[in-house]
Amino acid sequence: MIQIFLKMKEQYIKTEMEYPLNFWLMLLSGVVTRFFGMLVPFIICSNIKTIAGWKQEEIYLIMSFLYLSEGLCSVLFEGIWQLPSMVFNGNFDTILSRPVSPFYQVLCGGMGLHGIGVVLFGFISLNYSLIRLGIFRPASMLMCLFFVLCGTIICMSSYLLTNSLVFWYDAGGRTSIPYMITEIGSYARYPIMIYPKILQFILLFVVPYAFIGMVPVMILTGQHMLSLCAALVLISLFSLLGARFVFYRGILHYESMGM
Repeated sequence: MIQIFLKMKEQYIKTEMEYPLNFWLMLLSGVVTRFFGMLVPFIICSNIKTIAGWKQEEIYLIMSFLYLSEGLCSVLFEGIWQLPSMVFNGNFDTILSRPVSPFYQVLCGGMGLHGIGVVLFGFISLNYSLIRLGIFRPASMLMCLFFVLCGTIICMSSYLLTNSLVFWYDAGGRTSIPYMITEIGSYARYPIMIYPKILQFILLFVVPYAFIGMVPVMILTGQHMLSLCAALVLISLFSLLGARFVFYRGILHYESMGM
């Protein structure tokens, strides 16, 4: 199964490399957009020492985890965003006819080239933040790998669940729901304590992006380590199982090209 996944990604990269300028521009765009995103907390913290008790480097660390998770999702699971068009164009018939799990095939499809740049920038900013906070240690790096894995699962699950709603509506293969959820998740780039209680609840339990960035930073800084680690694992598993359940329930509603 892993060989199939890697082979599909390899073929996609070969296809994109037929246009080298487009390939490198997509990589650059991922770096540039995230760089300007980092400027916002830099400007704010230049005038305000802390935001809700969080230092500039801690906010950078939150954003680094989010960038790494989003970038890996784009590189590894970009096919999720193709699901609505596949359903309404009838191309999902091909997915169902192959002797491979539809869930696995959707995850394998496509590849967001800009995600490579996002991952690179996230990796650099992660190391910078850890060094500035004085927690750049082997144990911390191992924990960061675990956090990024959980964050990628949460991010991917969010994309899959919202795009799977296409099985229940008729909108020509286009909907703003997945993009709306992603925009809501972008509020988790900052400590959620600065938001109203209702938004804090949403970012923790409805669109749990706070578990991608803020919660790992709290663990790294020694806050409620065991309980937060357990909560992170549970949220990751629940998100994955929930998204998979919605996806397969949606397939039962699929009516091929005549829908």
